[in-house]
Amino acid sequence: MNGRELLLPGFPSSEQAGGMEHAGGMEEAGGVEHAGSPPATRIAAVVVPAWPLLAAREKLARPGRAGETGRAGGGREERAEHADAENAAAPVVVMDRHRVSHADAAALEVGVGIGMRRRAAQAACPEAVVVEADVEHESALFELVAAAVDTVAAGVDVLRPGVLLMSARGPSRHRGGEEALAEAVVDAVAELTGWDAVVGIADGPFAALLAARSGRIVRPGRSRDYLEPHAIAALRDAPVGPGWGHRDQPAADADRTRRVDLAEVIDLLERLGIRTLGDFADLPATSVAARFGPDVAQLHLLARGGEPTPPQAHHPTQPLEVARTLDPPLVRVDQAAFAARPMAEELHGMLVARGLICTRLRILALTASGEEMERTWRHDGALSPADVVDRIRWQCDGWITRARLRGEQTGQITRLALQPVQLLPAGEGAPALWGSAGEAAQRAGRAFARAQGLAGEEAVLVPVEVGGRLLAEQVALVPWRSERPTARPGPWPGSMPRPLPSVVLRTPPLVVLRDAEGAEVVVTARALLSAPPAVLEVPRAGSAGADGIEALVSHGVAAGRAHRVLAHGAPTVLDERWWRPDGRRAARLAVVIEPGHALVLLSREGAWTVEGIHD
Repeated sequence: MNGRELLLPGFPSSEQAGGMEHAGGMEEAGGVEHAGSPPATRIAAVVVPAWPLLAAREKLARPGRAGETGRAGGGREERAEHADAENAAAPVVVMDRHRVSHADAAALEVGVGIGMRRRAAQAACPEAVVVEADVEHESALFELVAAAVDTVAAGVDVLRPGVLLMSARGPSRHRGGEEALAEAVVDAVAELTGWDAVVGIADGPFAALLAARSGRIVRPGRSRDYLEPHAIAALRDAPVGPGWGHRDQPAADADRTRRVDLAEVIDLLERLGIRTLGDFADLPATSVAARFGPDVAQLHLLARGGEPTPPQAHHPTQPLEVARTLDPPLVRVDQAAFAARPMAEELHGMLVARGLICTRLRILALTASGEEMERTWRHDGALSPADVVDRIRWQCDGWITRARLRGEQTGQITRLALQPVQLLPAGEGAPALWGSAGEAAQRAGRAFARAQGLAGEEAVLVPVEVGGRLLAEQVALVPWRSERPTARPGPWPGSMPRPLPSVVLRTPPLVVLRDAEGAEVVVTARALLSAPPAVLEVPRAGSAGADGIEALVSHGVAAGRAHRVLAHGAPTVLDERWWRPDGRRAARLAVVIEPGHALVLLSREGAWTVEGIHD
């Protein structure tokens, strides 16, 4: 040191600075893991292909059950009084909203197409039996499949008729591996129901559903690679309808009719030149959310191999339950509907009184023989009383149907109970909280007040700008409707000019900035860089001193590797209380690293940290 150079505390001097195939048709897919993808749990999807067709054939073949059928003959429709052998052998076409939704192989071979109107389908295949989709029958009959899977792994969730989801981690350990779990599920469904099922296992529900098309097991961390080559039309199978909530913002009951139109979204993306899920996943997440809104942002999350997890569940001190002892026992579906209404209204009243909404509901039943049965239903947003009544009716119909097909004489249900599994504060389900006025704003205010009454004043925090040199000091979080701290207008020499970074890290992670020769880049006392920065090293998550790395990873900055510096600014020195012995000094530097992330770095006490991210 030459005596004329005064070092900032912690800054070195300029001299110091100088693919495998499984048995049973199960395949494993994978590739290079992508950093920055949201974490997802291992999910097993159990799918019975063409379930509406199987349910329709079962209904036609059931003695004493009439079904809506249509045969060619001047376009006339006639009601079949009993299912006969001719109907059982004929091609079957399922109609939904006056369009063909499903057709068996024989009908498709002669020209019946998905989306056709009834007349066109009957003209293409005159001998086909045309039936209307019956969601209640499909839901009730699918209980047989759910019960079969329950013999292998408990805790399965019905996503929709024909599709089950369950966590794969625990059951696979018990069965000796994911391949053994998949084989056990397929064998159980075939043995107990006679139907063929396929199982897909992957990180996240969307990848698992697509993997179930061909019975694949996608290795952990490789879901995004598996999804990349799929056509954008695969979003039709995305779990965004009834049965799965939105990430961080479930739909409210008042907004249940406003659902994402998958066909419209797919058409829009294709017109924009996005052909594959990989093309879609490569788009910046913030740009997708800003341009298309939260629904399409959720699809983007799924395309990246993520999982649409709901917000943190609320766990009341006293578990909620509504139960009824049925006398006489329940043996018919109409009895279930009669008993369900008061139970659903009582549960709704209990939730309203506590300021909660329910998005997952467990239905429990006790039979006259002492058998206990239960099933969990997911839902997109808050379950209304009508939703609860429908699920009780569907589930009881399934249990009654299962008992009848097994020939059991003691299948009468003597007790029903409802237990909310996923409870959220009512404010989580209020649509358009910000930037709206009137009833929506009042509803949000009531939800915030109730949340604070239940969980304390600190349960609802809002940001308030107070001013400061460091990014973390410029905004404070204070309880909603509490006295706000006095703003400190400054001036604040060295503070960052606007626009400020959209992401401020409360725990700034440590990083290393190096030049082209591999030496560490530092800021001298003259507020100059010792050398042009060339590489930014981000430590691996979980390593010593790597606190806060997860926040970087969640915004697309890969951990455990060196990122090339594409551009950088001039360092800015921050002198705080320079006239006092306890004064602090630091330096701020803006850099752009590959593949285009803009970071704000802060040098203090000989180390660089990431203070903020321009998103």
